Amino acid sequence: MIRSFKKHFIIFLIVFSFGLIPAVICQFLTRQPVNRYIHIRSFRYGKDPSVIRCYRGDTLRLTFSTDDTGHSFFLQEFDIDAKISPARDMVEVFRAGDPTEKPVIMREVVIITSHPGILNFLVSKSNFRCHVWCGPMHAFEHGKLIILPNTLLIFSLGCIAGILFLWIIGFFLKTESPAGNGDEKAGYRDVLKKSGLLRKLVISRWPQTILVILAMMVMYIVILTSIFGTKMSGRNLGVLLMWAVWLFLLIALLTPFMGRIWCTICPLPFFGDLIQRGSILTPIEGVRGEYRNKFSGLFLKWPAWLQNGWPKLVLLLTLTTFSITLVAVPKVTGFTLIMLLLLPTLMALVFELRAFCRYLCPVSAFVGPFSRMSPLALRNKSQQICDRCKTHYCQKGSKTGWACPYGINAGDMHENSDCGLCLECTRSCLYNNVSLYTRPFGTELGTRNISEAWLIIGVFTLAIVYCVLYQGHWPVVRDYVNVLDKGNWGLFGFYTMIVWILALVIMPGIIYLLSYAGIGLSHLQASNKKVFLDAAGTLLPLGLMLWIAFVIPMLFVNVTFIRQSISDPFGWGWDFLGTANIPWHQFMPRAVPWLQAALVLSGLHLSLRNVKRTWIHHHLNSRRLLALCFPTGLFITGSAVAMIFFFTN
Repeated sequence: MIRSFKKHFIIFLIVFSFGLIPAVICQFLTRQPVNRYIHIRSFRYGKDPSVIRCYRGDTLRLTFSTDDTGHSFFLQEFDIDAKISPARDMVEVFRAGDPTEKPVIMREVVIITSHPGILNFLVSKSNFRCHVWCGPMHAFEHGKLIILPNTLLIFSLGCIAGILFLWIIGFFLKTESPAGNGDEKAGYRDVLKKSGLLRKLVISRWPQTILVILAMMVMYIVILTSIFGTKMSGRNLGVLLMWAVWLFLLIALLTPFMGRIWCTICPLPFFGDLIQRGSILTPIEGVRGEYRNKFSGLFLKWPAWLQNGWPKLVLLLTLTTFSITLVAVPKVTGFTLIMLLLLPTLMALVFELRAFCRYLCPVSAFVGPFSRMSPLALRNKSQQICDRCKTHYCQKGSKTGWACPYGINAGDMHENSDCGLCLECTRSCLYNNVSLYTRPFGTELGTRNISEAWLIIGVFTLAIVYCVLYQGHWPVVRDYVNVLDKGNWGLFGFYTMIVWILALVIMPGIIYLLSYAGIGLSHLQASNKKVFLDAAGTLLPLGLMLWIAFVIPMLFVNVTFIRQSISDPFGWGWDFLGTANIPWHQFMPRAVPWLQAALVLSGLHLSLRNVKRTWIHHHLNSRRLLALCFPTGLFITGSAVAMIFFFTN
């Protein structure tokens, strides 16, 4: 462990040095401060200019106007909230830090682009927003202030050069072949082996059932407040709990660290399981002699031609297409949750096991692929015991546990993708041969089939699409999805076509061509399909980090609104906790671009590492292995560079 720590620390120092040197040099590439006169025009839902670039110490003299309703220019880092009214040249300027102070009425707002202390050299990007509700897409009205020299951008690009340099020379250094799917248990540690208390908590159904019921109660609150609460999405508790809190927890914490742990407590299959099993806590033998179906319904098998990742990807793309409506119109969020609760329940009356969770769930479309990166995995202890077992208690159930609702035999499971961590196999296996393990991050490599590869590429593509759509400064992009008050159905159809073609055709086509190029450069005797499947799996680390970079500002911007809405859940003027009228502040706005850059750099490093690990088993010499990996590695690096520019510049 000490040796591994030293190795990673040295790598960090080298990469940090690659970033630090140009970051220091760029501090001398500046000029004398000047006065700049800028007029900012506000409209639904954007500002012109949406990007202001200046040098450190410049004096910005800002004037404002609006094309329609009232707006504001909220720049928290400079303690400014200027309220803009129609047909008026004057603006009311409040202090963002204390909006209760009397505003100053002025024609021109003056900003000196200089931060205090060391922040003056570190903070290069600030987002300005609108703090006056002007319509359902109000939350997407924002722009950015870039102060040159852009230390974060230069530092990040230098770090990318360092990561790429170390990756290339790594092909020519003697390294051990990493454990892959052929040696799956290498580096695994049984977390239940020495902890009797933890094992009791896992095997007992009470803790899990209580958590499921609590999740159901929160879902009930989300539905009620979404449907009956305020129509302002930024103050609607249901919308905030769903798309700011839950989405952040799912993407940034639960999935990266614990895989499909959300599926363990997800309330969606609860009623379907209850109907099929006839019990909540005590396993009952079913109508077919297995501990599965107490209710004598149809229990049809899901169609074989749909037992893949395609239905999940299609449903995920459908929800993505209408994501703006989901976020901006609270009632749509509420009714969508009702549909997602009813669908698995109704399907449980017709199809066996958790057909919705296995083949349709859009959340599973995300957590399934990315759970393969997680350090937490459920596996058997001894493959020999599983091979000798003819009763397959883990799959069919026993008197101590129900059958696996995902239809999985623990002896055949080598990936996290399909297992929903329902934990029944830890209870049903009479040989005590199933446990939870921890392992290094990003252990699983490659993909198993075409549909899984397409799903991974699709989710990777959607991470980029979501970042551009929700965090981009381009008002024209939002015009393409604004069917709420502008009715841009023609543009919306064009946007839909672009997203679907990008996710289903263009990006998979690029990965396929890169795989073909790698085979040609390395003269490898392998099928293009096999290399394509391997290449798709290498997108997972960077894709996961892009998703985390996307949800961080979604939460940080809305922390105050969450506190306000908890105190007044329906927007009816209540104030249970005394926080309903606290002033809005973003949480650590200066740190957000740095966190996003760090995530992109981490994803790049891990994806490039997995590119090499995925194909090292071909036993090629260093040059041929580099030739095989280089096209995919170049695409991953290019994607990281593009997202660094997006997040920092």
